[in-house]
Order: sequence, then C-alpha cells, then structure tokens
Amino acid sequence: MPSLANFRFFKFIIPNMDNQIRMPTALSNLVRETMSNPIEISTTNGQSWSISWGVEEEHPHRIVFTGGWRDFCKHYHLRISSMLLLSYHQPKFFYVAIHGTSFCEINYGR
Repeated sequence: MPSLANFRFFKFIIPNMDNQIRMPTALSNLVRETMSNPIEISTTNGQSWSISWGVEEEHPHRIVFTGGWRDFCKHYHLRISSMLLLSYHQPKFFYVAIHGTSFCEINYGR
C-alpha cells in the first residue's frame, strides 16, 4: 500500500448502508471530475473489488458508491458499527482497512 494518500477518511456502517456508501463532501468536491468510474477498492488482505459510483440527484456534490458495494459488504460481513478506514489514491484506487465494532482492524488473511 502506498504510504501517502490523496485523501483519508473513516466511514461507520449505519443502517441501510449495504447498498451504497456516501463519500465525504470534501472528497466529492475534489475528485468528482477526475475519479475514474468504476474505481477499485483494495483491502488489506490484497483482494480487489470494482465499485461503480454516481452522483446523488438531490445532492449533486455527493458521490455515492453503488454497483458492487452490496457484494463487498456481504463478503466482509459488514455490520452496523463496523468501521472502514479508506484512503484514496488518484485517479481510481481506494485502499480500505476494515475494523470491527471493537475498533480493532480485522485481519482476513490472504
């Protein structure tokens, strides 16, 4: 994993988040024009996921991960209060560390 990210942020899994995830407004405003679609999410165990994204109609400044996100959540058994540490590396990569409800990183192995 590269040592420096263009943007790092935490996301907590909340109800009804298994079908989409909203990016922070600051990230959306910075990268909306340059971020590839789909993007690639790579977990700390080296697995990669292709995730498509869109912009919310009612909030045109907000990027939302949609296609492929549900499969990612199911595969890692993400639950309410699980936490993700995402780091964005332009133009198409996100690295993610998954933390359980105890806030300890989950090691899924390779």
